[in-house]
Amino acid sequence: MYKFFTLLVIMMLSCFALHAQSIEGTVQDKASGTSVPGASILIKERPGSGTMSDSEGKFSIVLRSGETLVVKMIGYKSFQRQFTKVQDAQHVDVKLEAGVTLDEIMITASLANSRSKKAIGTNVDHIDAAAIVAKSNPSSLADLVNGRISGAQVYNTNGKVGMPIRFDIRSAATFSMERDPLIFIDGVRYNNNNTADVNSSQEAMSALNDLPMNDIASIDVIKGPAAAASYGAEAANGVVIIQTKRGLNGKKGIAINAKYTGGFSELANKYDQYVNNDALNDFFARGVQNQFYANLSAKLDQSNSLFFSANSNRTSGTIPGNKDNRQTFRAGYDLTKDRFKLAFTAGYVKGKLNIPQSASGRDDAIWNLMRDRTPWPFLTEEAWKSIEKSYTNDRITGSLKLNYTFPFEIKMESLVGLDLNYIDGLNYLPYGYLVGTNKTGTKQISDRRNQNLNWDVKLSRNFVLNSKWQLNLALLSQLTEAKERVNGISVRNFAVPGISNISSAAEILGTTDTKFEKRTHGIYGEAFLSYNDQLFINAGLRRDVSNMIGRNVASIWYPTVSVAYNVKAFGFLEGKIDEWKLRAAYGESGRLPYPNDAQTAYLVENSSFGTLVRPLRKGNPDIKPERTGEFEIGTDISFFKQRLSFTYYQQHTRDAIVYTTLLPSLGWPSSLSGDYPENVGEIKGKGIEVTYNSRVFTSSNQKHSLDLFVIFNHQSNKVINSGGRDIINTVNLIREGLPAFAFYTGVSEGAIFNSGGVYTGAKESGPQVLGKPFPTYHGSFGFNLQLINNLNLQSLFTYSQGAKVYNISNRNVASQGTNFKASEDLKAQLATQTPGTADYISTANELSKYAGPRGNFIEKADFIRLSNLTLSYDLGAWAKKQSNGVLKNCVASITGNNLWLTTNYGGIEPQIDSQGGSKRSRGISYLSSDWTAVPAPRTYALSLNIGF
Repeated sequence: MYKFFTLLVIMMLSCFALHAQSIEGTVQDKASGTSVPGASILIKERPGSGTMSDSEGKFSIVLRSGETLVVKMIGYKSFQRQFTKVQDAQHVDVKLEAGVTLDEIMITASLANSRSKKAIGTNVDHIDAAAIVAKSNPSSLADLVNGRISGAQVYNTNGKVGMPIRFDIRSAATFSMERDPLIFIDGVRYNNNNTADVNSSQEAMSALNDLPMNDIASIDVIKGPAAAASYGAEAANGVVIIQTKRGLNGKKGIAINAKYTGGFSELANKYDQYVNNDALNDFFARGVQNQFYANLSAKLDQSNSLFFSANSNRTSGTIPGNKDNRQTFRAGYDLTKDRFKLAFTAGYVKGKLNIPQSASGRDDAIWNLMRDRTPWPFLTEEAWKSIEKSYTNDRITGSLKLNYTFPFEIKMESLVGLDLNYIDGLNYLPYGYLVGTNKTGTKQISDRRNQNLNWDVKLSRNFVLNSKWQLNLALLSQLTEAKERVNGISVRNFAVPGISNISSAAEILGTTDTKFEKRTHGIYGEAFLSYNDQLFINAGLRRDVSNMIGRNVASIWYPTVSVAYNVKAFGFLEGKIDEWKLRAAYGESGRLPYPNDAQTAYLVENSSFGTLVRPLRKGNPDIKPERTGEFEIGTDISFFKQRLSFTYYQQHTRDAIVYTTLLPSLGWPSSLSGDYPENVGEIKGKGIEVTYNSRVFTSSNQKHSLDLFVIFNHQSNKVINSGGRDIINTVNLIREGLPAFAFYTGVSEGAIFNSGGVYTGAKESGPQVLGKPFPTYHGSFGFNLQLINNLNLQSLFTYSQGAKVYNISNRNVASQGTNFKASEDLKAQLATQTPGTADYISTANELSKYAGPRGNFIEKADFIRLSNLTLSYDLGAWAKKQSNGVLKNCVASITGNNLWLTTNYGGIEPQIDSQGGSKRSRGISYLSSDWTAVPAPRTYALSLNIGF
């Protein structure tokens, strides 16, 4: 097999290639004849290639015979023209007609193909990330995605720099805590597991912290199994496809772009629910950001292009000592020789993230500041500042993609992707600082090695059946392998100050030496039938095998089928509807079992009776991936400068993994009770997604315009089968007939009095259902205002309704501390009243609402937030004139994030999760809890983007 592919690569490299041709053109408004600058010039068959029209509407691009030229501009209908034969230096006049059309950019349709949006039967969202980053300053993938796609909430679970991201996609119809989508960057299967080797999962280092925001060209978000079935046994949470920027396409030359961003962050909303708020509010610092980014794009000749970029980002957060220092380098090379294409991408990230503890523990700064009126009851501020918790990492990513078209137009594509991440963790308390009972120092170190490898090979052939019918067949093999190894040691009791090497410690607390390997191989076949560029039918089937499933499970099959029908050709719609697409799809995909669910393990240990072998874990040889099927139907319509998209979906998850009780009578110890995995769970979900875009106003000279957009989502789920049992973790419950992870616990039912009538506590009710952690409705809205061709103002509001949060912070302060204002005021009032009187009883009953029962602190978390406001000014024409053409573009922008919030939540930040995003764990855990989590900061940034 390997010899065959080696020989094939040699054949491809030695093949004779014909040269592509360069064409030139001008983009003009059809009605006025004025030039249209800034229009996107694209090649439909090569979505990574493209350029823009200059200030005079002119452009140049390399095009091959048979390819289709696409020209797009906001406020205009898309222009398309296929060139059966291209002549060198050919000139094209492009006349754009005012209007709004469906997006003709090629987006990810499946693992096997990218297609025009009109040909896709599912709702796949496309984000033009390069356009967003050029004018604003998103600090993470969450800032770039949240509010810009339908059917998903994406947000940082903690307000510190470098923290995990939580993905809530569609109805969340799963029992699993692992909810992250698959992420591919330039074809590389990206390892997006968070790292918490030396600290808590709430403050883990996000793997997505290494993503280069300024290098991202586009993002495609596949939200459900109907579209993600081709990705198989790990795609039920969706798939995020990221494409980075490439070299120039057009005339031979070099372009340089440089961007500086400087800004600061601050506490967005002040704490006001405590008696002493000043100590807590004053603790937060002003964070600072300084980022330098530059890239070079080169077109060496008609066949070769290069891309290089470098990024240096130094950011400090609102928690003192929270710092991220990260340098990123990327390179890309593209070679095109008619039938042969080569694309190479490489990236390197070197970073260090300092994460001082400020969540969920006695050594947590926020807990020490909010618990009592006198701050720092458990340790001194000096001792807290002395603790160093940090991760340093070196990350290398790379992909090599080879394409060749054989005789008879058989196309072969092969892609190899690699993601290597070396992470060293440190948790160090120096000698001489008292923390708990230890004053002689502690140290924990970890050494993590993560490796992801994927190899895709695809064969495809397009058949032209007649003038209207075409059939495309594709067969793809995908091999993925993920390896992790972690070594670590924890010690304490150093002899003297200043000595901190591991060997000098008097006591070893523990060691870690773990390995993990996951291998999956999938084969996917797809048939895509199209009629008259109007009707598109796609059917596919994937077969997966993996070392994560039981040995008695041979393989898993995942089907998919979709239909897209464009009704724009009907005569009676002429002049009323610009474009109208109807679509429907069904598909299935999965979630792999937890590592080791399929393997039985025993522990060998010494005892006074000799060597013993005892059960450690009971694996299930019949365990399968959780399987989610999804039916989706919808429509996309453009009319009178309006664009409306509507999607309805139903999800049905079967074979959800439930951990059941092992019987001691069968030889398994009671310590393993509730630890045996079985595919017995079932859950259903449904929802709707609505996206509306409108060009409200365009001036006669095309210089001023106003666009509005609205995204509305509704979602729900219900557990159908939980294996005949309740599955509960403190306050979150899996029970038949309820939403997954419903809040379930007791509440106060009034005060308890002793024989003298004195208040002694609260009477707690039995457990009851108190809500759910996922919103019923959520979405976004905003506007884009363009003035005098140069000044642009954009806004993004996000909203959520129907979710609840378990406010652990307020509960713990109210029940354990002396600083919760509501309860302390009632205690003071109670002290002035006489036991047994009506006033005393009334006050005591009110005070009982802040007592220990957890249900008292399951709180509504509805909100509306001004997530982003960006003001930008295009100085390109002025800069070009002043520099005699040396400067090609210049954009200055001011960006504010998290500028305003209104909420009914009793804490300071409603969109938060102390679990730290997705979590690889057995069973269920807390979901949507606020345990002294750092709130999202308000940030301001000034950017200057210059092109040469």
